[in-house]
Amino acid sequence: MKSNFILNPVFLKTNLYIVSDEKNSELNLRGSNQKQLVIVYRIDSAPEDDTFLTKILGAVKYDLQQDTTLIELREDQHFNFQNIAKKLTPRHLISFGLTPNELGLNLTDQLYQPINIGNCSFLFANNLTEISKNTNKKAALWACLQSMFIHQKEKTDE
Repeated sequence: MKSNFILNPVFLKTNLYIVSDEKNSELNLRGSNQKQLVIVYRIDSAPEDDTFLTKILGAVKYDLQQDTTLIELREDQHFNFQNIAKKLTPRHLISFGLTPNELGLNLTDQLYQPINIGNCSFLFANNLTEISKNTNKKAALWACLQSMFIHQKEKTDE
């Protein structure tokens, strides 16, 4: 995996806002987070998206309820990675349909390219409905998940 990241050039021209912990306490969090994987997406996703997500994670030996924390955001909700990172200490974060800016991260929007920053790897992808209907996007997501979870595990087992 690449360890480089690119700052969003707009970062230096924008105002920064601190999101209080009160906003985060309203977040809909599900899962036990045993493998420190945080998944963020908008609630407006289709009901079959949970089934699709379960299959995707199962392929890399992750259980949706046991190994992850799902964060479902309403359209009016904001998310700040720094605030949630203090509570969940994620090793991985996958964002379906949300940009880095929407997560409070000042990174360029690079879909299907894992980014390592500190102790956390980030993956930004299209929303689950879009991926489930597009073979190329499924393949791109699968390649990223393999590099993040399967190949990484093989390296640590050696």
